[in-house]
Amino acid sequence: MNHRNRFRVFVCICISVLLAGLLTASTGLTQTPPRRAVQQIDRVSMRNKLKALGYQKRGGISRAKTDSSDERFRSLPHFSSSFTVGGVTYPYTMVGHPPQSGRPSNIKTVIVPLRMRFGFFGPNQDVFVDFDPSFAVKNILNSPIYQDASFPNGVGQFNDQMQRATFWNKMDPPRQWHVRLAAPKVLHTVDIEVTPETGQLFDLGGGDLLGDVLIDFMDAQAQTIIQLAGLDPDEVPIFVTQNCFAEALGYHTAISATTDNGKENLQTYIYTSWLDENLVGPLLADISTLNHESAELINDPFINNVVPTWMYPPASDSRTVCSDNPFLEVGDPQGNGPTFDDFPTVVVPLNGFNYHLQDLVMLPWFADEVPSSAENGWYDFPATTQIHEPAVYCP
Repeated sequence: MNHRNRFRVFVCICISVLLAGLLTASTGLTQTPPRRAVQQIDRVSMRNKLKALGYQKRGGISRAKTDSSDERFRSLPHFSSSFTVGGVTYPYTMVGHPPQSGRPSNIKTVIVPLRMRFGFFGPNQDVFVDFDPSFAVKNILNSPIYQDASFPNGVGQFNDQMQRATFWNKMDPPRQWHVRLAAPKVLHTVDIEVTPETGQLFDLGGGDLLGDVLIDFMDAQAQTIIQLAGLDPDEVPIFVTQNCFAEALGYHTAISATTDNGKENLQTYIYTSWLDENLVGPLLADISTLNHESAELINDPFINNVVPTWMYPPASDSRTVCSDNPFLEVGDPQGNGPTFDDFPTVVVPLNGFNYHLQDLVMLPWFADEVPSSAENGWYDFPATTQIHEPAVYCP
């Protein structure tokens, strides 16, 4: 049996054990009946449900570890700096090398396709549905996340162009600084068995289905795969599902683990759903979740960049409320609150496909910079025209 086949067998065994543990825990803690019914839902209601679920962040690592140059802490390349608001200094850590160094980074990522196999649904427990991620993975590899595309500040990958716009006036004078994603490794598709105890099925009509799984269940699979695949802390695994989500459109996280040789791995990873535009509309389509989560991982990789707690923009919308979010999460202001629909996705054509990218805020928005130090005084990217002033902070 070759290495790849052994890995698939080990994943299946561990997932079965994890599933059994989850079911046992669920039985011991609650008597909620299994959610076997395939729930009928119209598309408008489904879109509203997905908007309400939004995006999540999980985990987090202390600044004492992520700001350290101690070689015991192994992770992806990162630098630290700070900004000041109201006399208070807010340190932050981001992926890459310091902008003023002019040193480019090529961040290693690993695409992990997850085939979500829903079984034993329906009144007779005879409904079985597979959500295969092949189409999503192919198009992610061809997308502006990995390939060069046209943006307001030139041609390049989305995350690199966003970071260059953010630090345009702070990087090295020749402006050789970059934060690119290297061509990813792609693992063999991993099958995940989902039952009514760990997931739900939604019928949108016309034979179109969407799946939802418990986020803790998804995260358990992700951590098991990271361990069994022997992924290194300088690699960012990206777990991909298609037309299936996990109580959230996506999330990024950071965890730490001590190895046998006494070193501590600071592991970051992403879970992203890919949702077909014909099922959910352009606001939530294709890579809108991945561009949200990948930019957040680059800007707040260890989920410890504390900022003044901000209101959802724009201030002119009567629906705005305090976010209760004190983190430098660049996708959440426009994508995770009641004003979500004020900010349409940006269509970027590439390789024969129209990709939908969520517009995101940049560091100067959190830092109360007037004018913004970013390129051309921008506060958002890639639209550059949806946000015109820095954050309004919560009372």
